[in-house]
Amino acid sequence: MASDRRFCRFTRSEEGHPFGLRWDQPGGFCISTFLILSEEGRPSSVLVGRMNPSAPWDHLEGLDPERIRMHRDGWVLPASHLLLRESPDESARRILDEMLGGARPSLEPPRVLSEVYTPRRFPETHNHWDLSFLYEGTWSGAPPLVPSVWTDLRFVDLNAAHRSEFARSHEEVLEHVGLRVPLP
Repeated sequence: MASDRRFCRFTRSEEGHPFGLRWDQPGGFCISTFLILSEEGRPSSVLVGRMNPSAPWDHLEGLDPERIRMHRDGWVLPASHLLLRESPDESARRILDEMLGGARPSLEPPRVLSEVYTPRRFPETHNHWDLSFLYEGTWSGAPPLVPSVWTDLRFVDLNAAHRSEFARSHEEVLEHVGLRVPLP
């Protein structure tokens, strides 16, 4: 079932994006929220998951089946494009409810990042514009069990991980808050 949500993912392509909107600028434009949750007492251990391809990612995050197939084996942060007319705080609560079982860790006010770049994984896409709200927080206890959304959800020690293990350029998002993932 295709989602009826409209996400803040704007593209120039003629057909638009099935869950976003057409925008007449090269490279596209995304407005997104990311949750960067560190394990209590271990700031370099961050909660990440592997997407369950049978979960409704079109409804959760505005992802089409091709992107799910492309990214399902890599680690990703709990994140989503904002819905149209949704505030960043509302988006963060939605991610906590839908992807993390309604948990309510304390979150710092978001860092706001705006960048225009050529995506490393999609070099044909020039001048992509991201406006991102990066929420950092600390998680106490074990990760929630949300098997319908994730095939694996855990804390990963970034000092022992490799960039190649991450999908959707989420290792680059982590760098914006000072967390480094080593090269393979």
